[in-house]
Amino acid sequence: PPVVTVMGHVDHGKTSLSDFIRKAKVAAGEAGGITQAIGAYNVDVEVDGEKKTICFLDTPGHEAFSAMRARGARVTDLAIIIVAADDGVQPQTREAVSHAQVS
Repeated sequence: PPVVTVMGHVDHGKTSLSDFIRKAKVAAGEAGGITQAIGAYNVDVEVDGEKKTICFLDTPGHEAFSAMRARGARVTDLAIIIVAADDGVQPQTREAVSHAQVS
């Protein structure tokens, strides 16, 4: 299936968006509310009456997890870059864009 990677700065809402898409509550159980591993999940959607699967990757936003974000970007077909309206573009946001451009 196509792979969509959700990337951005720490605490900007990546996992909350992913939780909404997958109808889960992963963010509530994370240590300090910070994603510390790549999360992968499949979502089934209907396209022209046919069931299709999309694979989503939720990547950590903390600066310590740069290598994980790079790995997520390397396998992606589409990157969603999350920017919190109250915090703006941050260092890991720029890094996420860079990783996505290279992949």
